[in-house]
Amino acid sequence: MSHAAQPPKTAPVQIPASAMMIRVMGVVSLVCGLLIVITYQGTLQPIRRNQETILRESVAQLLPGVQKQIIYQVQPDGSVRILDDVQASVPKLFAGYNSSGALLGIVIETSERGYADVIKAMYVYSPEKQAIVDFKVIELKETPGLGDKITSDRDFLANFRNLEAKLDAAREKLLHAIVTVKHGTKKNPWEVDAISGATISSRAVGRMLDKSARQALPVIARNLGRIQRGE
Repeated sequence: MSHAAQPPKTAPVQIPASAMMIRVMGVVSLVCGLLIVITYQGTLQPIRRNQETILRESVAQLLPGVQKQIIYQVQPDGSVRILDDVQASVPKLFAGYNSSGALLGIVIETSERGYADVIKAMYVYSPEKQAIVDFKVIELKETPGLGDKITSDRDFLANFRNLEAKLDAAREKLLHAIVTVKHGTKKNPWEVDAISGATISSRAVGRMLDKSARQALPVIARNLGRIQRGE
C-alpha cells in the first residue's frame, strides 16, 4: 500500500527585530502626530481669543477713554480695510474712538532688535498733533536692571508724551528722522533721550519708531478721512 507524498513543512517567517521596531515606531509616530493635531486644533481658538484680548486691552491702556476699536489692515497699495481677525499676520492699525465717535488716536505695532532679543512694542500716533503721544513695550528680554528700564524709567517714557513725527505730505516722508541721542543731550522734539547705561535698548526704541513711522504715517495720511469716520 502506497502513501501520498506529504508536502514539506515550511518554517514560519521570522520578522527581523529591526523591522518590528520600525513598525512599532511608525505606529507610535502616527498616534503622536494625531494627538498633536487634535491638541493644536483644540487650543488654537482659545489662544487666538486670549491674544486678541491682550491686544485690545493694550490699546485701551494706551488710549484712555476709548469706547470703540477698529482694526485696519494695510493693503499693498497703501489703502486700508477693516479687519475681522486681529491675529492675521498683516500690517495693522488700531484706531480708537470715544463715546461720541471721535478719533482718539491710532495704535501701531512695531519691533526692533535690542541687546538680548527682539523688543516688541506698541505706540500711539496722534494725527492731530502729528506726534507720538504714548509708548508701551509688549515683549522684551533685555538685561534686568538695565535694558528693561525702557518699560519703567519715567524720564525715558516722558519722551513719548509728545514726540514729534511730522510728515511732509507732498513727499510722504518724515520731516525729521526719529533718533535716540545720548542721555541729557536732547534738544529737538523728534529726539529720544536715552537711558544712561541702557543705550543699546534706548537706541532700539528710536530705530523701531523711526522705521515704523516712515511706513505707517503715509498710509494714515492717505486714509485719514476713512479712519476718522470709522469706515
